[in-house]
Amino acid sequence: MSIERDNVLFLLGAGCSRDAGIPVSAEMVNNVHRLVNEDTAWKPYKDLYYYLRSSIQFADGIFGNFQASFNIEKLIIVMSEIEKKERNLIYPFIGAWDNRLLDLAGPEFSHLTEFKRLITNELVSDWVKPSLYKDAAYYGGFKDLMFGNNGIGINIKVFSLNYDLCFEKVVGKDNIELGFDENTREWSYNSFTRGDEKNFTLYKLHGSLDWYTDPKTHKLMQAEDPSRDPVLIFGTSNKLRAIDPYLFYIYEFRRLCFLTDLRLIVCIGYSFADDHINDIIAQALKSNAQACVLATVWNAADDYKDYVRKSLGLASGSNQVLFEESKAKDFLGAMVSKEYLESKFLPDELPFSV
Repeated sequence: MSIERDNVLFLLGAGCSRDAGIPVSAEMVNNVHRLVNEDTAWKPYKDLYYYLRSSIQFADGIFGNFQASFNIEKLIIVMSEIEKKERNLIYPFIGAWDNRLLDLAGPEFSHLTEFKRLITNELVSDWVKPSLYKDAAYYGGFKDLMFGNNGIGINIKVFSLNYDLCFEKVVGKDNIELGFDENTREWSYNSFTRGDEKNFTLYKLHGSLDWYTDPKTHKLMQAEDPSRDPVLIFGTSNKLRAIDPYLFYIYEFRRLCFLTDLRLIVCIGYSFADDHINDIIAQALKSNAQACVLATVWNAADDYKDYVRKSLGLASGSNQVLFEESKAKDFLGAMVSKEYLESKFLPDELPFSV
């Protein structure tokens, strides 16, 4: 079977940019841990960081979830919820703030806000913004897939959970539909109704370093260079806000996953830790016996394979998840091709287990 329109879509997780020198979320937490112990500007927040981290891990442990990962996104989610104070939805049900939190967070939780700003500034200015993108050259595998000998030659849909600009810098914005008007730089869903004029359509589900909100019009805009105050999304509650482009993007992901012609969801560097994304994929696989997930993994151990299948609501040994033990750099740089993807399509009417 040859690849046709709507047969394949890509989902990029943090691991896809790791080989470009951009740390994954857990590594960012390690950076915070190091900074609060070593950096003069960060040391005043060490006790607050320890309090927040231990409280989050304690909350996971109450429900027996002792293996829960602690990452930068979880930390910022909790800080954002605490920042709301009386505006928090569950505030009427809280008897009082913990005394230790009140001591560490400062007047009006100002220390908490300052600490959160330090983290987000570091994330934007350093962690996900390499000075050069030469280490991300392997993203050129997408161009080879499109334009190479016997290339696909049809619009490729790519969904990214990353804030960085690796895809745009290497593939080239002229080849990508990003949803922004080329003249006004304003985002509009109408940009996606022009058909497949571009070679790639990129949906950045969590925002981007080069997005910003116009202070006068409050419209989402695209900057020529990474913004000093980019529009980024942290946490499930924010991801599900009924505002564009996030709402539009997640519905586009769901729509494309449920197309009857879909055969392959290629997940590169995705950890399967996003329950909302997992639920959409799981429902799509359940509704389409011919669709499957191809996941690149660093470690193809059986327990990790079972974790992925369980995350997608599939039985152990289900043939609707295929694994490729490969770094993103090797997968995109040397492995992925039209013939390779076609070889991963499930045979027609093959029974599967759920």
